[in-house]
Amino acid sequence: MAGQTVIAGIVCLFVLTLASEKRILLNDPAYVSQQLTHLQSELQELRVKAGNQEQTVTTLQQTVSDLQQTVTNQQSVIMKMAQESGKGVVYSRWGRKDCPAGNDTQLVYSGFAGGSYYSSPGGAADTLCMPPEPVWGPSKNKAAHIQSYVYGAEYEDTGMFGMPNLSEDVPCTVCRNTVHSVITMVPGRATCYPGWTEAFHGLLTAGNPAESAASEYLCVDEHPQAVLGGGNTNDNGKLFYAVYSKCGSLPCPPYEDGKTLSCSVCMM
Repeated sequence: MAGQTVIAGIVCLFVLTLASEKRILLNDPAYVSQQLTHLQSELQELRVKAGNQEQTVTTLQQTVSDLQQTVTNQQSVIMKMAQESGKGVVYSRWGRKDCPAGNDTQLVYSGFAGGSYYSSPGGAADTLCMPPEPVWGPSKNKAAHIQSYVYGAEYEDTGMFGMPNLSEDVPCTVCRNTVHSVITMVPGRATCYPGWTEAFHGLLTAGNPAESAASEYLCVDEHPQAVLGGGNTNDNGKLFYAVYSKCGSLPCPPYEDGKTLSCSVCMM
């Protein structure tokens, strides 16, 4: 329709031009043929220009579509980064100064295992991983009438933990895995269940039941290390003992009486 309108306009112009030029005879076939050829040439040029404009519009539409897709992709990347930034698990690796190797695991800090004194009846049960660079608060030098303490920790067996001395101190690390979102310690298994990823495995430990302080079960890495210089003196403090199975309420089989229990720390 647009082309027909253009042609009609050109024809009208042509007729007006003929009317104004009285010297030109309308019955001159050569002149009419010449003018028609000229009009066809102009029409062809207009068609070419219209085609170029349509191609430009198509190109611009494709550019807009590409930009919209780029924006959508960037939004998806941002959303994924936001989701991943909030994902991860934090855990303590007892007996080691480093985190397990792997690109998905980050070292938060490496420090010293600590807790209540092994013979304190009112001692805390949980074990702490004390950082190597404390930052003191405003109450640092204030005295309390009754004081609780955090002591360092020692391995209480040389052969079981592979230590040169009975009084070697226990290191620890706090690690963050950025891929997984759930973590658990599985006692009695040196491997994780199918579908779970192992952070580390090792020896199940706890306090001595004959001692007064409460304790907790912890998984000490299979290849434990010692704090440098920690074996020079026997300071006691929080003590790590290997844990053994005891048949009775614990069914045997599958367990065996008096056997050293392993453990694994597993993620999903």
